[in-house]
Amino acid sequence: MPQKNVYGEDVKAAIERRDTCDGPSTDNLDDLPESDFIGFAADDAEAGSQATATIPYDRPVADFIDELSATGHVTHKSYRKTSVTLHHNAGRLSHQGVLDVWKVRPASAHFDVDAVGAVAQYVKVTEYAWALGNTAGNQSSISIEMANATLAPNWTVGEATWKNAARLAGWLFAKVIGERPSRSNLFYHHHWRTTLCAGPFMDQIYDEVLAAVQVAYDHFQVAHPTFRPDTEPTSVERQR
Repeated sequence: MPQKNVYGEDVKAAIERRDTCDGPSTDNLDDLPESDFIGFAADDAEAGSQATATIPYDRPVADFIDELSATGHVTHKSYRKTSVTLHHNAGRLSHQGVLDVWKVRPASAHFDVDAVGAVAQYVKVTEYAWALGNTAGNQSSISIEMANATLAPNWTVGEATWKNAARLAGWLFAKVIGERPSRSNLFYHHHWRTTLCAGPFMDQIYDEVLAAVQVAYDHFQVAHPTFRPDTEPTSVERQR
């Protein structure tokens, strides 16, 4: 059962807040590089039945890809991903609550991890999510949102949430990016632009988060992938 929003006003507050999750890296979509839109239709056509497939993760991944795509708040062009960026919801949001925010705000991310550690996917893993307010970042990084346990000023994130986000990040480094996670490729949102995201609590535990991502990476490096017909295939060029 999907988790309900703790408070309905969290969705409204997240919609109105501008210092956490961001829309495209420019104020006007018309100002985005034309290259961001090249292949918009071609990529989807080529993907065929895999156009909305979730990643072949070893745990359930709720599929919100079609619903997010329907908002228009994603650029359907694939890029080589070289990093993972963590965000916080700025609210105690369910997966549906995150989508409700993005239906209104011009923003998106690839994944969300909720209060119990469940994972949802909103954007295909190689595509350009409107997450960072930075063109290079949106092209090269995979963004993972995390539900908050408490609100301002500390914006804490529960252990089940951040540990499962770290586990997902480890899988992404092993199966998509193909590099060991380190300080040079595991980021918080404020790496890319001036923002408080992922919040002061996450700043305090960065070393612990990185260590957890590295443990997950080591596990998935030796694990044999299990591909399901309803999942997004891992990029062949990044398999090692």
